[in-house]
Amino acid sequence: MILITRPKEQSKDLELLLTSKGYETCQESLYSFKYHKNKIAYDKNNYYIFPSIHSVKSLINSKQIYKFKNANIFAIGKKVKQALIKLGCKRVLAVSEDGDSLIKILNTQINSKVNFIYFGSNIINKDFFIKAKKNKLNIQKKTIYKTLPSKKLSKHIINNLKLNKVRGIVFYSLLSVDTFLNLVSKYKILSDVKKINTYSISERAAKPLRQYKFKYIYIARKPNQTALVKSIKKAHASNRL
Repeated sequence: MILITRPKEQSKDLELLLTSKGYETCQESLYSFKYHKNKIAYDKNNYYIFPSIHSVKSLINSKQIYKFKNANIFAIGKKVKQALIKLGCKRVLAVSEDGDSLIKILNTQINSKVNFIYFGSNIINKDFFIKAKKNKLNIQKKTIYKTLPSKKLSKHIINNLKLNKVRGIVFYSLLSVDTFLNLVSKYKILSDVKKINTYSISERAAKPLRQYKFKYIYIARKPNQTALVKSIKKAHASNRL
């Protein structure tokens, strides 16, 4: 059984894909989202960064997405770009796979003196902003939604972990890994899960798993779902699933 740690709505595609390939799955949200309704100013001279689908959903929820239909936009992730275009945003200048790729794009395509507004949550990729500063990019963070880590695991998942029924765990973010480690420590089952296969979207997300000496750590070659599924198939081929 493979445990998917994303919120249920975001887990559907992966669940269907894994099920179609013969894998049994279960799902447990390790975080949730709360969208802000504060008024967001728009300046045509700024460039706007949408790092996740939730930055789009937050502006939809607050009924302010219309302000950015003519904005200069950079998106992280194809789904973010597609959502913006569907909503009528006409100037999505580029899409990147992750923050590192975006830094490279901004360095080569845009004058470093312009202002960038980053629509994110209360939990951010600190490495991204450190690299942006090193590259002298003026990126201002605007918090438009909250990411809330879960405070507990369901009894069903706890039992499955204890009984060794979970053979793999999928992580899409550093937050999901940190939250999982905090919760299994809270329930005193950390030692029970260290031999479970873990599948991470990036090396950054997998770092705490290495620190906690998890035995089987698989990392997607690219930060996307297709590559993540390939890492699961790799584990299956090596008879560890």
